[in-house]
Amino acid sequence: MKRKFTIASIFLLFLLIVSSYTIFFRSQQPLVQAEKEAKIIAQELAGIEDVKDFYWYNGSEETYFTVEGFTENLDHFYVVIKQDGGDTLLLDADAIVTEEEAKSILQAEKEPFKILEARIGIETEDPFWEIAYKNEDGSIGYFLISVYTGETIREYENI
Repeated sequence: MKRKFTIASIFLLFLLIVSSYTIFFRSQQPLVQAEKEAKIIAQELAGIEDVKDFYWYNGSEETYFTVEGFTENLDHFYVVIKQDGGDTLLLDADAIVTEEEAKSILQAEKEPFKILEARIGIETEDPFWEIAYKNEDGSIGYFLISVYTGETIREYENI
């Protein structure tokens, strides 16, 4: 009796692990597919050979994917791709505020407890860095910084 219970428990545990893995894998497919397609576009548009990062921005109106990377000549670019329609924007990293610089601006202005992530987004044709951060009290904030000037565009606090 005890042996049947042990075998049944092991089988159920195995089934749970396989099911969890399957659900997780399937939930990641849209992200993996979007990243794969965005890398191809970035390679064709800007000659990006070495991808450094991939960003996914869900805006109020549109969704954008951004590929950050380097060309064969080590030129550093961000390629921003609109999900619907495929419109693209090529940003030279030497001419804009980079992710690290945007995080430094946030740190200097807000002194957050922890910076969670940053991504490039576009609203009304203007690209910006959206930086998510956490305060000491556990609240979340979003800080939007122009990629061209580094000026604060908008803030959302205490979420």
